[in-house]
Amino acid sequence: MPQTKTPTSSLSGNITTDSSLCLTMIATAAIELLVKRAWYRTLARIQRGDVSPGTSTTRPSPATRLPLEVVEIIITYLIYDTRSLRTCTLTCYSWYIAATPRLHHALITGIDCWGQKHRWPNPIKHMHTLGLLPLVGEFSIRHEFKGNHAGLSLKLFNRCILRQFSALTNIRKLEIQYLDIPSFIPRIRQYFGHFFPTVKCLVLREPKGSRRQIIYFIGLFQHLQTLATSYHRANAQEEPPDDPALVPPFVPPLRGFLKILDFTGVDLLKDMIDIFEGIRFRHMILYNVEGMRLLLGACAKTLESLMLYPTDPRGE
Repeated sequence: MPQTKTPTSSLSGNITTDSSLCLTMIATAAIELLVKRAWYRTLARIQRGDVSPGTSTTRPSPATRLPLEVVEIIITYLIYDTRSLRTCTLTCYSWYIAATPRLHHALITGIDCWGQKHRWPNPIKHMHTLGLLPLVGEFSIRHEFKGNHAGLSLKLFNRCILRQFSALTNIRKLEIQYLDIPSFIPRIRQYFGHFFPTVKCLVLREPKGSRRQIIYFIGLFQHLQTLATSYHRANAQEEPPDDPALVPPFVPPLRGFLKILDFTGVDLLKDMIDIFEGIRFRHMILYNVEGMRLLLGACAKTLESLMLYPTDPRGE
């Protein structure tokens, strides 16, 4: 009679097949784990510099072989495309170095968002934590509300804000709206001293202070080329007294652009020309300026271009 397979032998055969399959899966998972661990260890050593990229197990991207000059040209074409710049930072280290300064070149903050707690907005605090503030080249402090305004004054600063404010060490263009200059004197260098060696373009919108104080602040920027301002002369009773001992430490070059809009302080212009021993701007943009003839006469030898407006209420 043919032998029949008992249920016991059938059951034992299934157990053997299942156990071998489990062992195979466990071995495969262990091998994958070991390979991943070895890969991440190698990657960490490459990032630390212990292993040269040439010994890496992965093939380098062709983008890493481009000369830096070519990378800079590519990034220049993308300076207004934030999304593409962010993608470039993920390509490789050299592309990251070229694209990151473009992403963080301009920084705008409002005086109102500092609030009563005297703190910067979270994005700026994160930029300081990541060490990105030295990459900023254009810094603007604005005020959203018109009329009664406190402006940028000493009372808005605390130790934390001053530490972050001082990290902006490579500013080329500085714009401040409603700057309260008297509140910073005589400690103005403590708060703005890191701007003086690098700023070449200064924008002062409705600064607060006497004529001598405003000129003193402008004279602190030793390499200043371009100046833009708007200024309304205060009433005789509201205007603070001038201090003759307040003399600017430098005579800025002032050889770039002069842009003046809504300006009613001809005495301020006269004092600035006298204290700086003349001004030498090559280009002017003027609108609603009191003392336009004075400016044109002071820059008659250096002026190359002049922009006026037909609807200028003070045009001569």
